[in-house]
Amino acid sequence: MPPKKLLSIGQCCADHSSISRLLTQNFQIEIINADNSKEAESLISAGTFSLILVNRIFDTNGESGLAFIEKYCSQQTSTSTPIMLVSNFDDAQKDAVSHGAIPGFGKNALTSSDTMLKLKNLLTD
Repeated sequence: MPPKKLLSIGQCCADHSSISRLLTQNFQIEIINADNSKEAESLISAGTFSLILVNRIFDTNGESGLAFIEKYCSQQTSTSTPIMLVSNFDDAQKDAVSHGAIPGFGKNALTSSDTMLKLKNLLTD
């Protein structure tokens, strides 16, 4: 069975590396990186992902991850790919969920058992 695919949007190099390392060590997964919303939208329309991770503020251009989540969720159906915010800020997590994201995690909680359980439920069969 081919690995599941995850789209990571707007992470800086260090965070993308940390997230990728954690995920590939714990799951059979291929991680695709997008720097901005235009690139992400193109990748989403061209492929199937098991999960989309969105940074609160895109590293390369300062775009709002919350605005991306709001737009993505407003255009999707119940069978759409789950989308999750990566942010340490509780208010940003609440905003993301209110727009249709599933509860995400912060970079400070990347290796926590709670984060690993959330990811396991989405990335394993």
